[in-house]
Amino acid sequence: MTTHAHFLRQLLLVLRLQQLGRAVPFAELRDYLLEQTALRDLAANYSQRTFQRDLPHIAERFGVTIAHDRRAGGYRITTADPLPAGYQRLLDAFELQEFLRLPAALSPFVQWEQRRPQGTEWLQPLLRAVQQRRQVQFQYHKFWDEAPASRTVGPLLLKEFKGRWYLLAYDPARQGLRCYGLDRMRAVETTAQRFEPPAGFSADTYYAHCFGIIRPDDEPPAEIVLALEPTQGQYLKSFPLHPSQRVLVDTDEEVLVQLTVYNTHDLLMELLSLGDQVRVLAPASLRAQVKQIHVAALAESNA
Repeated sequence: MTTHAHFLRQLLLVLRLQQLGRAVPFAELRDYLLEQTALRDLAANYSQRTFQRDLPHIAERFGVTIAHDRRAGGYRITTADPLPAGYQRLLDAFELQEFLRLPAALSPFVQWEQRRPQGTEWLQPLLRAVQQRRQVQFQYHKFWDEAPASRTVGPLLLKEFKGRWYLLAYDPARQGLRCYGLDRMRAVETTAQRFEPPAGFSADTYYAHCFGIIRPDDEPPAEIVLALEPTQGQYLKSFPLHPSQRVLVDTDEEVLVQLTVYNTHDLLMELLSLGDQVRVLAPASLRAQVKQIHVAALAESNA
């Protein structure tokens, strides 16, 4: 079994125990793994002995201790702090990779986008480096540069946005935080050099008011109010733009939502993608910016 599959299996075990919140017999855990479509063949021979070998790796990788509760007759997580919610999305990314390895015989029944995220092979080593607070070095090729450049950074956080994965890191050469797309990384290596996060940095709150990966340092979050056509409003209700989103008005004529986020290029591009299905009511600066872009586009098309 590959190291990738080991990691996925161990992450599945941790999240399952965390979800159930009780002591779980080994047989139940084994059956759960067998039920996972992408892991069915890989877990077919999953034994108690293999499970015992997984436990120290789980403790090292995730900081989660699993122990047998003799009185309850099963295994439970004994550490106080659960895995953050973001690990579920990480699991989704790994499961997608396994899913794309489905046998060719099943291909007539599954269609996926031909555009697949690149750089996901770096998720596991980068996550490990984040946990161990070890610097990583890699070659980074920006889309607008002719050649890649070498980077040595302290990895702080993995973040997903629109199907792409990014690494937020402290760059000592630039003495600041930088965000790197995993799809532009090459030859990622973890070094022996340890680092400490910048004073005051919190992975839980750094992107709390961001839509996307851009976080301005010189302005506060804005109260964004959007008016949407009823149908588009239902889409945003079922798949909110941001955790801060709340519905102000929901009628047959329109849906009004409010977001507390930074006014960034990422947000602007998302609003423009909705076309005439959305109107920006506030703030006035964003409303004017969207209007200016639409007016310029109309003038260009009539030229």
